[in-house]
Amino acid sequence: MKKNKLANAVFALSLAFATFLTSCQKLIDYINKPGNGKDVSDICQVQTVSSVGQYGPANYVFNYNKRNELESIIATPLGTGNPNTFFIYDKKHRVSQVLYSFTATPTTPGQVWAWHKFDFNKADQIIRDTMYGFTVIGPDGAVVPSPQFLSVSIINYDAYDRVVASDDSVWAFGSFANTYHYAYKYDGRGNLAYQARQYRGTTNPLQPYNDTFRIAPYDDKISIRQTNKMWMFIDRNYSINNSFSSATYNNYGLPVYFDGFQYLQGLVTLLPFIYGNVTVQYLCDGKGNSK
Repeated sequence: MKKNKLANAVFALSLAFATFLTSCQKLIDYINKPGNGKDVSDICQVQTVSSVGQYGPANYVFNYNKRNELESIIATPLGTGNPNTFFIYDKKHRVSQVLYSFTATPTTPGQVWAWHKFDFNKADQIIRDTMYGFTVIGPDGAVVPSPQFLSVSIINYDAYDRVVASDDSVWAFGSFANTYHYAYKYDGRGNLAYQARQYRGTTNPLQPYNDTFRIAPYDDKISIRQTNKMWMFIDRNYSINNSFSSATYNNYGLPVYFDGFQYLQGLVTLLPFIYGNVTVQYLCDGKGNSK
């Protein structure tokens, strides 16, 4: 009798452990399975994003190169705070630069809102993000680094290849005196639960502070950010699902109509100026949408 109880206990423990491993494996499989980019771009890619906008319509067209890599996001209307976005690849087909400019191409002379340059580790993860703000593309087609607005982010990842922490230093008064530490916590479903921010500085008159942005609720569909790895990186949000309370989806489970405020959640994002009702078209669409 004791042997049977012991055997049953061992079986129950083994079953529980197997269930735990299975749930963890599902998350690993979902993030690592699709394509080389660890996203769902091999299944479906965004084509256009349109929104009511806070100050008028804000629309974006996503363009891809021959390798199906995201090459640019063209904004309409193009203007202050709403630039075009260009993704520049190195010889290893990694995004080595992201350029936000008010120009038709990444080499056309003109104004630049922000220019990000990335450094990688041996695993091809971006571990250093150097950003120059409010500069220009010169007559030779190259961005002119401007020391007037400069920040450097040192980035850390978890085992799922998600950004979970960064230390951001902002150049001011001749030194990197102002620093921000960000931490990103995910729940058991693989969704971002909160972003915590800690400020420490010597040039800012504000006192040191800590604040936290909590994100909820989530749906049970595929996050729009999962259509592109760089989208997840820029947003620092690798959530499996969307932070929507209601939305309309296509047959692939991707959102086609949702509330822009619920998408933004007050955080930095690749599409900061969508507002109100948002409509998305995908390259995989054409077979109808579902609720």
